[in-house]
Amino acid sequence: MTKDIKKIVLTGGPCAGKTTALVKVIEHFSSLGYKVFTIPEIPTLFSQAGMNYLTPNKDLFYQGEKATLELQLAFEDKFMRMAEECEEPTVIVCDRGVMDISAYMTPEMWEQITSELGVTTAQLRDHRYDAVLHLVSAADGAEQFYTTSTNSTRYEQMNEEGLRQARLLDKKVINAWTGHSHLRVINNHEDFDKKI
Repeated sequence: MTKDIKKIVLTGGPCAGKTTALVKVIEHFSSLGYKVFTIPEIPTLFSQAGMNYLTPNKDLFYQGEKATLELQLAFEDKFMRMAEECEEPTVIVCDRGVMDISAYMTPEMWEQITSELGVTTAQLRDHRYDAVLHLVSAADGAEQFYTTSTNSTRYEQMNEEGLRQARLLDKKVINAWTGHSHLRVINNHEDFDKKI
């Protein structure tokens, strides 16, 4: 018997509405009778535990990014095993996925980390998830709604430079996922509810 398990990534740039969308996705699938597991945003866990992703210490940054990827993979794999034991259809929703991690480092560093872990970009991007939903940052087209107050671990500032950085990160994340067969980029609309 084939289990009905879907794994979805909810991703996007800074201040894109991921937290709000996550609640809506959980409510939607739960109302349809699915068991819903959510994988938390692993870099946020690391930041809350003391990791500074802006550290000038290159070795610390490398080890932090490698550990972030390792924990992301471990969380996803453990919850997939749990999902296999569920009787009801199951959805695993990842608050960001493995390719998001690649957007915050050089391609060379990503290649080195994935090589050490024995995985490839194609394996990680194309074969781990059924769908990737990218919510575009409010910094790109909905600037009046961009804020840093909703996420205490956000590094971008609430000024023009912060908006520029948020737009750049948003594009890097989209590029990291480009190639996934079910990538959907959800742009900003005048009405946030329409976006969600």
